[in-house]
Amino acid sequence: MKITGFDIKNFKGVNAATVKFRDSDAARVHTLVGLNESGKTTLLEAMHSFSPDGETELVVKSAGNLEEQREQWVPRDKISIFTGEVSVAAHVAATAQDWLEFEEQFKAASGLDCDPEGFRSEFTVRLVHKYRNGDYRETVTNVNLPEFRVKTPRARKFRTPASDETKTIGRTLRSMLPTVAYYPTFVFDFPKKIYLTGRDTSARNRFYRQLFQDILDYDQSGYTIEESILARLHKKETQGVWENWFSSFVGTTEEDKVKQVIARAEQAVTRLVFSKWNEVFGEKVGAKEIAIDLQYEKGRPVETPEGGEEEPTVHDAYIRFRVKDGASLFSVEDRSLGFRWFFSFLLFTQFRIHRDAKRPTLFLFDEPASNLHAAAQKKLLESFPAIARPPHRLIYSTHSHYMVEPRWLEQAYIVFDKNSVPDHEIIDDSVRADSSVDIQAVPYRKFVNERPQQTSYFQPILDTLEVQPSHFDYRTGGLIVEGKSDYYVLRLCCIVLGEDIGPIFPANGSGAMGALVALHRGWALPVRVLFDGDQGGKDGKRKLAQDFAVAEEESITLSDLDPRLMAIESIFSENDKDQMVAGATGNPKTVMLRRVQGMIASGEVPAFTEETRGRMRAAVDGLKQFIAE
Repeated sequence: MKITGFDIKNFKGVNAATVKFRDSDAARVHTLVGLNESGKTTLLEAMHSFSPDGETELVVKSAGNLEEQREQWVPRDKISIFTGEVSVAAHVAATAQDWLEFEEQFKAASGLDCDPEGFRSEFTVRLVHKYRNGDYRETVTNVNLPEFRVKTPRARKFRTPASDETKTIGRTLRSMLPTVAYYPTFVFDFPKKIYLTGRDTSARNRFYRQLFQDILDYDQSGYTIEESILARLHKKETQGVWENWFSSFVGTTEEDKVKQVIARAEQAVTRLVFSKWNEVFGEKVGAKEIAIDLQYEKGRPVETPEGGEEEPTVHDAYIRFRVKDGASLFSVEDRSLGFRWFFSFLLFTQFRIHRDAKRPTLFLFDEPASNLHAAAQKKLLESFPAIARPPHRLIYSTHSHYMVEPRWLEQAYIVFDKNSVPDHEIIDDSVRADSSVDIQAVPYRKFVNERPQQTSYFQPILDTLEVQPSHFDYRTGGLIVEGKSDYYVLRLCCIVLGEDIGPIFPANGSGAMGALVALHRGWALPVRVLFDGDQGGKDGKRKLAQDFAVAEEESITLSDLDPRLMAIESIFSENDKDQMVAGATGNPKTVMLRRVQGMIASGEVPAFTEETRGRMRAAVDGLKQFIAE
């Protein structure tokens, strides 16, 4: 069975929101786009609450037990007075084969037969959490199958299910739905030690301990942490104070058996993670391997009934992940932030996918790679489709425009607080009363259609994320030129004439100008392109018109400005060219460019000939008119 969407009501700051999926989606990847504090995390938490997997629930829960956790789901401004329902409903699609499997599981659980006439290809399963005065009371599962009927094997007629039978129906259906794995940003902080014993009971250690068990399960040898490792470490006959235990275990056959388990885990991680690394990132890792070190630690002192302490006889064990490159070993936690993040990401997703082939996983990532460089964010984005191959699906939230893939915009959602402070003041937004919060999730296509004044299809992304150009980004439109020679010569022309034609953006040749055109389109800026006046420039102009729909009035050649101008260096008279390269060796064009750069940097501009100044005037005046039109 597949989940095709969620309806969320009264969950923290969400009054009512819907997120839907389709089989026709270009990729099974969905983006929640919005600023910090817009409600993206709340939506992910709500979806996770419907069918949380045990592994990620360890790190998500901040409460001591499930009942306390449910009490955190009520609208925050009504935490002590809320009386009502918090609900999360999953839209479900089921095939005939799904229903055959359901019949088998339901009969095994209840002993009842089902009437196939009550089966539906689409229905909803709603979890309703009921509260009174802020206190959690109960959770009810409502299945929208109004014609569902059951009977005992000997009965002649089908009947409406009784209350306890309805609960069994709900439990069976939920067990067949995808499990939801939620990964907050902080779980990617790879730990230095992962305790296999009970020394560290923190949520993060339990999460990574479960991850190690997933690695053992992947090997399919039946290894477990408890039986294959800890049972050997803690055999009764070897228990004793630290020195005695160490000498009776280390170097023995029992330790060799434990190390064999660790070695199998090393092989599994190296094989799966690095092969996927090659596939996703196109980077050959060569002979690198993952080493998993098993280390021992003296147990904590045992408190006596009299209040004193005595030496422990049961000791602890932990593992460390390291990268082996030839004779060198590097701890994972000491590697770059980017390596740690991607290594953790591949560990989480790859072994999670292989854990249960029959039950799909809905992966939820909250602000993935938010603290990584833009290039690393784009790499991560490229890896998502491989993770979300059928039957799996992936939803992630982001406030970075580098993490938005234009191809997936049709299945993206804009998330915002309907009642947010108009000026988006950071402090005001952070201290607003929860009663004023109303989180909205709007499909991107609908969001765009409701804003027909936008000049670019991508503009709502930039507006929603309040993207502000840095000092190195474009703030206004400008002139796109073929290369740095054009840039410097035109800048020199403006200095000589005391004119300004605005920003100039150099490409790396006419073939690379399309990227700058696309970027201008994305920023909803006017496109103005200057080509050389020779045949190469004219060919480039035609190609740009064909590939990027650059209109005739959006591009111009140097020869359009002045018939004497074929290339940018033809702005200078032959006499001025000779003066600029006099006494220098090397390529005259390169030498001339360096002289131009030096003039701009020093501000010391020679007295050019009238012929050169005339060509400069023709170029600058023509460009000013071209850019202004």
